[in-house]
Amino acid sequence: MKKKSILLMMTLILALGSVLAACSTGGDSDGGSSSNGEKVLRLTDTSDITTADPALATDAVAFNLIANTMEGLYRLDQDGNAVPAIAEGEPEVNEDETVYTFTLRDAEWSNGEPVTANDFVYAWQRAVDPETGSQYAYIMNTVKNAEAINTGELPKEDLGVKAIDEKTLEVTLERPDPSFISLTSFGTFTPINEAFATEKGADFSTNPENHIYNGPFTWSEWDREQGYVLTKNDAYWDAENVSLEKVDVRVVKETSTVVNLYEAGEVDYAGLSSEQVAAFQENDDYNTGLRSSVGYFKFNHEDEVFADVNARKAIARAVDPAGIIDQLLNNGSIATTSFIPKDFIKYEDGTDYTEGVTHFETNADEAASLWEEATGGEVVTIELLSFDSEVSKQISEYMKGQIESNLPNVTVSISQQPFNNKLELEAKGEYQMSFALWGPDYQDPLTNLGIFTSDNGQNDINYKSTAYDKLIDEASAETAIDARYDKFKEAETLLIEQDQAIMPIYQAGVAYLLRPNVENFNRQLFGADYQYKYVDIN
Repeated sequence: MKKKSILLMMTLILALGSVLAACSTGGDSDGGSSSNGEKVLRLTDTSDITTADPALATDAVAFNLIANTMEGLYRLDQDGNAVPAIAEGEPEVNEDETVYTFTLRDAEWSNGEPVTANDFVYAWQRAVDPETGSQYAYIMNTVKNAEAINTGELPKEDLGVKAIDEKTLEVTLERPDPSFISLTSFGTFTPINEAFATEKGADFSTNPENHIYNGPFTWSEWDREQGYVLTKNDAYWDAENVSLEKVDVRVVKETSTVVNLYEAGEVDYAGLSSEQVAAFQENDDYNTGLRSSVGYFKFNHEDEVFADVNARKAIARAVDPAGIIDQLLNNGSIATTSFIPKDFIKYEDGTDYTEGVTHFETNADEAASLWEEATGGEVVTIELLSFDSEVSKQISEYMKGQIESNLPNVTVSISQQPFNNKLELEAKGEYQMSFALWGPDYQDPLTNLGIFTSDNGQNDINYKSTAYDKLIDEASAETAIDARYDKFKEAETLLIEQDQAIMPIYQAGVAYLLRPNVENFNRQLFGADYQYKYVDIN
């Protein structure tokens, strides 16, 4: 996920100062409910909503909104297992495991219309239609003809999804895919009511009034750059098992402000900066956890400097991640050179995918030599693109110091940008190197490694390698789990160790305060960071 998934936070930039703290206009010190007795979970985030359109979403804020207001064939349970949602029970699967037939349960949109198989057909065709411009269209590539449609070779009607009748959906895959059921829980696969979307036209999903919902909550209020409100959807098929009446989120960029709100009893959750950990680690509300998001450096391979592999390798070897992990974050984050998080992918014998993986090591002498070779000893100024959050600024300054100290004749300028602006600059390729976080969208190495294939809509580093594309294709086609993971490891070695296409730095941890009366507010391993359906306040 851009900016997804990764996978255990409300936004992928929590470790950069993004905080999910409960927020509302009032409440007592126990938190969690307003003066009228409603169960209201009060949260904050450093970034505002970017989009509510399932086809256009690319970042964690958008996918978190979609996951809580929309529902696909499957949904993740509290343990990260895919369970039937709009699908009623398990699908019928043909012998070669390429055709899935789903029966849909009786479910309604928030305007009272029934959710039908055509809603899935319309939404999925729309996502892969090149005219839609979905950066996440690639995630549909497991469905027959999706890739050919997105590249303009076939019409959208040739997508392998068919409404047999209003309650029966048939999906044909390109080949057997062990991750397909997990995939259907992801935001891009959620349905859209065709009549409503057509009526709204270009205004569809641009604000709460121009959207309808089939999930546990509706997007009911939005004050741009200030916050938004989700309200329990009484039309939701499983509404009786949704405890919260509202989720109230407002935009707050400074962790210090959020902690002050928490101490004042106005918020239910507060992410902590490294400076705050020492002050609160003995507090009964203090918690830590390891997320599935990976912090990394992007290099623009079309940039004059970073088109040279030695320049990319020099940066990777010039930076010691210990200063970020131990001093700036101090929240349980761990160093990594893999783009696959620890405790996310396991071999059949239980061995972790990341065990023994070291693609590069900090080495100032080697870094300086590589930089000299890449630049010819010329004086170079490079720009580091980053988020505009508090901790992001500290991390960017640390990186600048490491690079300038360990590489000759280089100056680093820092460009801190608001969340939306940063995503736009990356999408346009208007950057040299950028600090980013990625969280997985589903539980397979492809969710992280697939974004760097040559034609992937998320490949904003402009990395092109036919050898890498071939390895990813071979890994994707492999259904034997261990052989599949071995092939992905081979691809990752080429991506990072040989080509240094990216520079993984750390797997994000989180230190936070949480009201003891808030139950089941846990981060997910992949997909959206939180599912408020399971949260209760006592």
